[in-house]
Amino acid sequence: MSDPAHAAVDASASAATNGSARAGKVDQLGDLNRFNPLRSTAGDNDDEHDADDPPNPLDDSELSSATYLARLTGVACLGGLQFGWDTGVASGMLVAIHADLGHELSEGEQELIVSATTVGAILGSIVAGRMADWLGRKKVMIGSGILFLLGAMEQAASQVVRELVLGRVLVGLGVGMASMVVPTYLAEVAPTKVRGRVVGINSLLITGGQVVAYLVDAAFYNLPHGWRWMVLAGGVPAVFQLVGMIYLDESPRWLVARGRIIRARRVLQRIYPHASVRMIDNEIDRIARSMQGTIQFDNVDPDAYSHRAEREAEQGTQRGPTTDLQATLGRITAAPAQLTSSARQKTTQVKSKLSMLLHDPVHRRALLIACAFQAFQQMTGANSLLYYGSRLLQMAGFVVNPNAAAVGIAVANFVGTVVAVRYIDSWGRRKLLLYTTAAMSLFLALVAVGFSQIDVGPVTGTPDPSATASSSWPYATLIFMILFTLAYALGLGIVPWLIQSEIFSGQVRGLGAGIATATNWTTNLLVSSTFLHLVKLIHPAGCFGLFSVVAAVSWVFTYAQLPEMSGLSLSDVDDALSGGRGGRGERYQAVPSDDVE
Repeated sequence: MSDPAHAAVDASASAATNGSARAGKVDQLGDLNRFNPLRSTAGDNDDEHDADDPPNPLDDSELSSATYLARLTGVACLGGLQFGWDTGVASGMLVAIHADLGHELSEGEQELIVSATTVGAILGSIVAGRMADWLGRKKVMIGSGILFLLGAMEQAASQVVRELVLGRVLVGLGVGMASMVVPTYLAEVAPTKVRGRVVGINSLLITGGQVVAYLVDAAFYNLPHGWRWMVLAGGVPAVFQLVGMIYLDESPRWLVARGRIIRARRVLQRIYPHASVRMIDNEIDRIARSMQGTIQFDNVDPDAYSHRAEREAEQGTQRGPTTDLQATLGRITAAPAQLTSSARQKTTQVKSKLSMLLHDPVHRRALLIACAFQAFQQMTGANSLLYYGSRLLQMAGFVVNPNAAAVGIAVANFVGTVVAVRYIDSWGRRKLLLYTTAAMSLFLALVAVGFSQIDVGPVTGTPDPSATASSSWPYATLIFMILFTLAYALGLGIVPWLIQSEIFSGQVRGLGAGIATATNWTTNLLVSSTFLHLVKLIHPAGCFGLFSVVAAVSWVFTYAQLPEMSGLSLSDVDDALSGGRGGRGERYQAVPSDDVE
């Protein structure tokens, strides 16, 4: 529904930070992926040009290969499908295990099984960024696919709770790695004009994977040991992805960063088969120069990566073996000092940016808004339905096949995400949140009323099959759950990731987005690891009543703190946050300008 369902949107923002924010160029804030690593200006038609000549533009619509991009996108987005599958399968698995692991699962054991994936995802997302820079995007995606496959097999073969938890941690690691690297990879290979749609496909496949997981849960629920088939089926897309990875090219940005210019040119030529040699060379030069100042390119002369140097190498203009050996030994000797210097420089930069976030009023307000909406996203209970929806419906009286009833929740999440991705820019962030958080609060209150009228079953154990829903309240409660999920997917499910990607200035975007994402995962873990205990303590009606209050608080916060940012330039966003034109609670109107930021 959210952390998993829309983390891809945040990861596209992370791509803007880690990949294209390095390029220092930002396009419209209304796009989920505002950076443009292929931006260039027109130049002449000579094949040879000076390094300082303006590069030729790459006309994406005419020069790119739709077939090649479809192949790249399809293989990479299988990671998103697995992402959604492994976060959605838990709901049906919990109500199907019964005593298959030696005893009926307690509240704490169910929470441990669910939260184990979140813990793994946190760890996976932490290491994925560094691994992607070190090993490459492709190898990290292969690693996530292997973890998905191993985790599925470990869960299916588990005989005790700790073995199942281990399998959940493994798939969680895969989820965390996929959430970071897949959108980054897609953003780096997709042409500008289709980048939003390409990354959006990954986001939709995450919610689509959850729908498929719910359908599989429903299909296997009444089979002996059906839960084992539920989790094992998650390994099928992993196998297809690993096979497809054989034919997947590495990101050209990463190849340039590693000095593998010939391979980078080949990849760009496959993406843009109709582009001239000069256009490709200009793009390689532009990528190399844009990455100067990153930790990889500290102490590196970007001219060493120019197309001319590469052409000379291809034409055989090479140094002698003795000179090459000396140069290699020199690089090896200098590497530790360069790494130490880069690490110190990075630490200093992080401290400086953190100080800006905490002490500058505009940056501090941006951090408050981003973190608050990430917390609201989790603390309004959407993931409680994602992780425990089948258990809640079983308690409400859907005992024959609660997984079948829960499919409606997953479908509502998918449909809401499709609509939100399509219309988010035209509707506006602030307006959308004001409407949807109000609707969420209303429907959560109605869910609470519904549960208050139901003689709910136990939180643990296997319910009596004869204890089916005997009134209309369980069905009404399910409808309210579906409507809440739809409102959530339209608003808090996706808008916080978009706000996070556009509210921070370029100076602090990476650190600010990282802190906001950490807030999301932390509150996710808090809710998922305590929900069933809370249900037992204050009844489902009390839980959803509490969630309704949180949703109402999020509406008040939106009204008081969030300016409208749709279509604003970066400087306009800063002005809006500083309480300039438009105020703190009104829509901020950008002043038309001839300047392009």
